[in-house]
Amino acid sequence: MRKPSQTLRQCHALCGILLALLCARNVVAEEIQLPLELDLAIVEEALAAQLFTGEDRTAQLFHDAQSCNALTLSEPRVEGTEDGQLRITSRVDAKIGWPLAGRCRMPMAWSGSIETLEQALVLPGSDRVSFRVTDSNMLSAAEGSRKLPGMLWDWIKDQVHPRLGAVTIDFTPALTELRSLLHDALPAELDERAAVASSLQLRGADAKPGTLTVHMSILAPSLPPGLLAIHTDTLTEAELAAWDAAWQAWDGFATWLIKDLAAPADPELRAELLDLLLDARYELREALAADNHGRDPVRSLFLSTWSRLAPLLRSNTLAIPGSRGLELAAFVSAGNALQALDIAAPQLGFTLDSATLRRLARLLAPSVSDDELAYSTRVDPALRELLGLPPEPEIELPEEAAASGPFAWLIPSAHASSASKNLVQLLTGWVPANDDLDRYLLAMEQLLDESIAAERARGKVPAEFFPLYQDLVRATAWQESCWRQFIQQDGEIKPIRSSAGSVGLMQINQHVWRNLYDLDALKNNVGYNARAGSEILTHYLVDYAIKRGEHTVSGNADDLARATYAVYNGGPRHLTRYRKTTTNAYLRGVDEAFWKKYQAIRADGASAVKQCYGDT
Repeated sequence: MRKPSQTLRQCHALCGILLALLCARNVVAEEIQLPLELDLAIVEEALAAQLFTGEDRTAQLFHDAQSCNALTLSEPRVEGTEDGQLRITSRVDAKIGWPLAGRCRMPMAWSGSIETLEQALVLPGSDRVSFRVTDSNMLSAAEGSRKLPGMLWDWIKDQVHPRLGAVTIDFTPALTELRSLLHDALPAELDERAAVASSLQLRGADAKPGTLTVHMSILAPSLPPGLLAIHTDTLTEAELAAWDAAWQAWDGFATWLIKDLAAPADPELRAELLDLLLDARYELREALAADNHGRDPVRSLFLSTWSRLAPLLRSNTLAIPGSRGLELAAFVSAGNALQALDIAAPQLGFTLDSATLRRLARLLAPSVSDDELAYSTRVDPALRELLGLPPEPEIELPEEAAASGPFAWLIPSAHASSASKNLVQLLTGWVPANDDLDRYLLAMEQLLDESIAAERARGKVPAEFFPLYQDLVRATAWQESCWRQFIQQDGEIKPIRSSAGSVGLMQINQHVWRNLYDLDALKNNVGYNARAGSEILTHYLVDYAIKRGEHTVSGNADDLARATYAVYNGGPRHLTRYRKTTTNAYLRGVDEAFWKKYQAIRADGASAVKQCYGDT
C-alpha cells in the first residue's frame, strides 16, 4: 500500500491535470471552460490515503476493547454511473454483540458488500472536490440479497456514511502551481496577467463510467490594443540572445521529457515518442535556419510538439508500467492547458522561458534537477540506447600522427572508429584541386566503404537490402556535401557547415543529433562523421522505411532509398513525401536531386561524384 506522503505527492501531480484532454472553448464572452477528465483511479488513491489506510487497503471503522463489536471495510472499487454519480463498492466484515462480564454475549457476524452512491461537488471558492453520500445498499455475499437486520444496517450506515463523505480530492497544491505557471507564461506586459492566473477556479465535478470530470474555468481579458502586434523586423541583439536562451531551454526540456517518458514505455510507444523527439529537433533546426524568428518561436515549437504528444500519451498513459501513468496524465494535462488557452484566447499569448519550463517539468517530476533540464551537448549513452544506436563510434589516431601535420589541431585524439586511421589522417584538411581529384575521391570512397563495412558487421541491415544500403550511403554523402568534409573559405580551411548547423561529409545536424554524437568530432573528424551518417541511415532505413513497408507500396525496393533519404533530410514525418503529390516544390526538387544521384551511383559508381566538381 502507498504511504500517505507518496499519495499526496502523486495527488499533487495528478491535480496538475488542470488540463487533461483539454477541449477548451469560449462559453461566455471571455470565460474559458477547461474540462478536466481524471481516471477514477485518482478517487481510489484518495480513498486509500484518507480512509483505507490499513494493510492491504483496509479501513477499520470500529473496534472495541473486547473485540465484541468491529467493522472493517476492504477491497474498495470505484465506478462512474450514467447519471453522473460515483458508485463505491467495498467488502464489509461486521461483528456486533453485547459485552457483559468480560464476555461477548449474543455475537452476530455478517460479511458482504456495501454499495454507496456519491455525488461529486465543489463548494464555491474551494480548491477541493468533495463527495456527498446520496444512497447506499447492503449486499449479502452469500445470498446476493439486500436483506440485513435493521439494527445492524443502521449501525453500519452510521459508521460508513460520514467516513466516505469526508473523503476529498485536494487540488490546492496543484492549482497553486498551475496559477503560478500561467502567470509566468503570460506576457510580462499584460497588465491583467495576475488576474488571469488567479481566476483559474474549480466550478464543479461529475462522474461517468471510467472518469471523473472536474470543471474548471479561467477568465481571459479582451485584446489589449497593440499588445500582440505581429513583428516582421529583424530581431535586436538582445532579442537574439533571448531567442538563443529560449530555444536551448526548450530543447533541453523536450529532450528530458521524451527521454523520461520513453525509458519505461513499451517498445511501440517508445518508438513513437522518439519519432516525436527527432521531429521536434528537425523543427528546431528549421526555426534556427529561418531569417526571421518572430517574437516567440519557442511557443510555436511547443504547440507543435504538444499537438502530437497529448493524444499519444492520453491513449497510452495507463499502459505505461508502474504508477507513473497517473503522473504522466497530470503532466500532459498541464501542457494541454497552455495549448487550450492558446486556442481559446490567442490574444493572451504565452511565453516559455527556462523558469516556466522548469515549473512545467516539476508538475511531472517534482524532484527533477536544473542539471537534468539544462541544454547540453555531451553524448548521452542512454539516449543512444533508446534510439537503438550502438555504442558511440570513435576514432583513434596514432600518437605521432595526432601530434604532427598542419591540421593536427583539427583531430580529436579521444575518439576511435573502425574507419582507417591512415585515411582519416590523409583526408583531414584536404580540399582537392582538379589535378588530385581522382586520388581524393578514391580515398573518400575507401573511407565510406569502411563505414559501410562496419554496418555490415553490425548486422542490422538485412542482407537482401545491403547493396541498396551501400548506394544509399554514397549517394547521401554526394547529395549532402559532394563528398567533402572541408572547404577553403576566406583563406582558411574549415569544416563544411550549412546555415542550419549541419556539418561535414554527411551534413549531420548538430541540433538534431546533439547528445547522440560528439559535435566537435562531427566537424573535425571525417571518419567519425562518416560513421555517424552511416548509423543514422541504417536507423532510418531499417526502423522506418523497411519497417513501414515503403518497398511494398509500388513494389520497387529502391523506394526504400528514397524514403530513407526523405527522413534523413526532413525527419520522421517526411517518410512518404517522395511519393506524395502534395509535397511542396522545394522538397520535390531535393528528392529528385537525390534520386538522380542514387541512380548515377548505382550505374557508374564513385566516378559519378566528379559531376559535383564541374569540368575536370
